[in-house]
Amino acid sequence: MWRRRRFLRWRRVRRMTMNRLETIYQVAYLTGGPDRVTDTAVAEALERKAVRLDKSGVLHRSSAKPADPFVLAVVETLPKVRIARVREALRESEPMRSLRAELLTGGLLVPAIHWRRVRRRGSWASKAGGQALSLAREDPGLVTGVRGAVALGGLDAHPDRRSVRLLTLAPPAGARTRVAISSPDDGLTDVTDCSPG
Repeated sequence: MWRRRRFLRWRRVRRMTMNRLETIYQVAYLTGGPDRVTDTAVAEALERKAVRLDKSGVLHRSSAKPADPFVLAVVETLPKVRIARVREALRESEPMRSLRAELLTGGLLVPAIHWRRVRRRGSWASKAGGQALSLAREDPGLVTGVRGAVALGGLDAHPDRRSVRLLTLAPPAGARTRVAISSPDDGLTDVTDCSPG
């Protein structure tokens, strides 16, 4: 009996602590999964001028060093790639794994075994996550600016239409993808998209 009461008290405290989302990346993950988190981080990186976007839709690293772990992960995937490659790199990055674990622990995210159902339904959030998401949408301190718009509505909600067009540009049809792999002095592997366009 006392164990059940203790469990119920633990569950009530856990629900009370995780019923509010704290970061825009939690909102983005519950709204659109890892790709939406990446889109939000790219929008934030563009806004903070940590990356720049050229006329062919390729992202380039700037000299700014961001403190935000997701923006830093975006910057580290560059020097010259399209957003699709950034999404691939960030899906299993350390910040994304931490975010996913945090949302799963809080009961806000549907576990991986149910993701087929998630794709049909179009939401990554559990019932508790959906409630937290509806509260977050009305929180002006959390969902603001460009990153808030992208977190809730995807790249199509980005206010700069030119950036949206360039970020969603597909490589020219029939063009082969060329990638250069190098190993700079820091010991990490650089992958550069050398595709035309």
